[in-house]
Amino acid sequence: MDSPLARVILAILGGYFIILLLLSVYDWVAKEYPTRPNEPPNEARIQHPGNHKAATEALQLFSQLPKSEKVAIKENLESNIISIEQWLTHLTRAEYQILCIGEFHEESTRKFLSEYFFAKMNTDVLMLEATPKKLNRIFKRMEAGRDYYPLLDADILNILRAAIDRNPDIRICGIEETDKQEKQQPDNSNSRDQSIAHNFWDSFQQGKLHIILFGALHCTNVSNWLFQNLCSQTSPPLKDRMLNVRVLAEHQNGPLEAFVYFLDEIGIPKKHFVIPNTNLLHPFIYEFFQLLKRQTLDKYRSVLVFRL
Repeated sequence: MDSPLARVILAILGGYFIILLLLSVYDWVAKEYPTRPNEPPNEARIQHPGNHKAATEALQLFSQLPKSEKVAIKENLESNIISIEQWLTHLTRAEYQILCIGEFHEESTRKFLSEYFFAKMNTDVLMLEATPKKLNRIFKRMEAGRDYYPLLDADILNILRAAIDRNPDIRICGIEETDKQEKQQPDNSNSRDQSIAHNFWDSFQQGKLHIILFGALHCTNVSNWLFQNLCSQTSPPLKDRMLNVRVLAEHQNGPLEAFVYFLDEIGIPKKHFVIPNTNLLHPFIYEFFQLLKRQTLDKYRSVLVFRL
């Protein structure tokens, strides 16, 4: 083994081992200490040109309507699109017990929610799209003073800190399907949301406000998804205290961008706003923004829109 060839082979193998070790260390550091994305915002007013046709056609027809119909549409929109502050007051008075907040897992959404929702809403129980084991790891990072750590590709620490600052007695739960549950479930398309619903009820506290922060599809009022599962499993009195909400930045979704453009052009400019009841908008909106209707208005009772 002391031959020149053996020494060369050992040197090569040693080099490969060192490279693999360095790569492993790099991967661990990147995973354990992820960096906050720093992408400059896109300030273009129209970022979804393929959906803009709905806005231009709606504006063209709106301009041709009699004055009385224009007034009726604008009055309807003014009364059914409110500020976040008004909405939060409404939520408190309505005494909801279950809010399913459907989001895109993006930095802008989490930042907005931490500043404008969780910092101002007294939450008793916050339920996240994480297993208890994963949530425990996130808590350790927060307790260590980290200023950034992602859950599903976007920072979660600011939301946790905002919710805790607002209510130090808050209970935070991870209700994602566990590996054990996944193995026990039959192979069908809705087994994951059935597990999540089961985990929700295991952590449910009667009379408390529960906020579920999950991916948008889980909060749709569509068969076999989480929110619909919860609605079908509860009593009528509690069902009346349940609300599903979609949170969107105006440019995260093309049909919504077209709708916001329309609002601006007809003289209803808004900063951040809420449609508290999507069933109450003027028929004109449903007719000319049909994709928005199918994707969002038909599937969520409330829509929270933030503008960058």
